[in-house]
Amino acid sequence: MNRLYLIAMLLFFNPAAFATNDSRSLTWGYVNFAPYHYSENENVAGVIAQQVKYIFNDAKLTYSAVELPNKRAKLYITQGRVDFSTVIESFISTPNDFLKSNLPIYRIVLGAVCLDDSLNIKKLNDLKQLRLILLSGYTYGTQKQINEQSGYNIELHAQNHDSAVKALKYKRADCVLGYESPTRVEQAKHADLKLTFYKIDEFPVYLYLNKQVKNAPHIMDTINQHINRQITPPALL
Repeated sequence: MNRLYLIAMLLFFNPAAFATNDSRSLTWGYVNFAPYHYSENENVAGVIAQQVKYIFNDAKLTYSAVELPNKRAKLYITQGRVDFSTVIESFISTPNDFLKSNLPIYRIVLGAVCLDDSLNIKKLNDLKQLRLILLSGYTYGTQKQINEQSGYNIELHAQNHDSAVKALKYKRADCVLGYESPTRVEQAKHADLKLTFYKIDEFPVYLYLNKQVKNAPHIMDTINQHINRQITPPALL
């Protein structure tokens, strides 16, 4: 009895240990978003994926990763089909259903990817005079709709940066609204294509844990402690 009592007291006064024991089946839902996170040899790879791995290993938490389709990722995350995700704030439409990490685990840069290097693009509204390609399922850090009704000329929606840049190559639009690091990946694949990236904004990426996860507050406390310990995270791209 004394031994059981001691174990119970240790768990009560050590939420991190309690969370660790109950978090072995955590599922991370991610989209194919190279170089941040993408599937490689049936595993998730990428700079954000590496950051998640560092944090969870340091916290002695375990997880599995599942790739979500871009168009349904937001729905699946909202419905709680996965336990946690790593996204920008505008992606979470029901923030009261989630616990958000105290600190961002990464930062990503939004901008316009264009063939013309002489454009004056500094904000989203500057794109209204151009023919645009958007990425399906992306919120772009704003709750406002980027569509024809808002004054934008949307030529097509692409599944990812790869298909968007290919469409741009064949001049189906003037610019792609996308992100800097994925653009670098595509530029390396299309060396003959001169792309100009116009920075528009920068967003922190947070870890969101669904409140329905058992012992979610304790698990998030543990994650927050170990995010704080990431003194030398991977270099930001």
